[in-house]
Amino acid sequence: MKKITIIAEIGVNHNGNLSLAKKMVKAAKKCGADVVKFQTFYADEFVKFNTKKVKYQLESTSKKESHYKMIKKLEVKKTDFIKLKKYCDKLKIEFLSTPYHLISVDLLEKLKVKRYKVASADLVDILLHKKIISTKKPVILSVGMATILEIKKTIDLYKRNKFSKLTLLHCVSNYPSSFKSLNLKVILKLKKLFKFPVGFSDHSLGKEAAIVAVGMGAEMIEKHFTINKNLPGPDQKTSMTPKEFSDYVKAIRNAEIMLGSESKKCQLEEKEMRKISRKSIVLKKTMKRHQVLREKDITMKRPGTGLNGQNLNLVLGKKLRSSFRKDHQLKLSDLI
Repeated sequence: MKKITIIAEIGVNHNGNLSLAKKMVKAAKKCGADVVKFQTFYADEFVKFNTKKVKYQLESTSKKESHYKMIKKLEVKKTDFIKLKKYCDKLKIEFLSTPYHLISVDLLEKLKVKRYKVASADLVDILLHKKIISTKKPVILSVGMATILEIKKTIDLYKRNKFSKLTLLHCVSNYPSSFKSLNLKVILKLKKLFKFPVGFSDHSLGKEAAIVAVGMGAEMIEKHFTINKNLPGPDQKTSMTPKEFSDYVKAIRNAEIMLGSESKKCQLEEKEMRKISRKSIVLKKTMKRHQVLREKDITMKRPGTGLNGQNLNLVLGKKLRSSFRKDHQLKLSDLI
């Protein structure tokens, strides 16, 4: 089974501070993340001045601050992104970033990223998708807020361009998203409908949703990450601390192990139990040589080291080669 990819979504939790971003990368690596994800944007390129904040942003940032100003102060300088990518390479953890507009794709191409992540909000930004498709690199596509028809239209664009390196991320775009809204069975539907790998971008609290998602066949899990929930910023409160994220990763890895494979067999640790607790065919009474065995002459008793009950057809109607006492565990060599 292919290992589940675990993404630590640092996002904007670094508040544009390179030193803080590096601390978060190092902590995420230590917690067992495979990938650290950021967001590449410049406010002037994708936010109008009169854009409103959503509810969770109003609750976690200053109400006096506009949406534009909030985004503006979360920007990362191009030179800092270069340093951040080099730092990730040094720590041997994949650097991933979500481009929010066309010029951010150009920057990420200069950084030679391995693949792209598209935010749920940009599922319908066809210009952005065309730009990303032109790079010919694998794409992770979040599908929060979207209908099946909207998802299909965007996937069709990729297919028309003979693009197959796509992973879909089921997502509920609220921070935090309620358990009731998660609808994790959608993972199964997305896999069936679109025939692409499917993962889960987890905006819920706790680790239960990720475990269920793994059980539903999620091949990738993404979770917001911070080193301190009291830091300023819109996403800190719903992000996991290193201790929480470390436990989260362990739970996912344990779930992977539990899933195992579709091969049904007697497990190595079951073999002793099988020998003792299964029953074998034994004589119900003492019997003489050449007596014919009938069902009334036998019973089933532990241990399971002899012929089990599924071998009755090999025993009934046969003659005994020798005389045997009550409780004798029959073998095929005892019969003629």
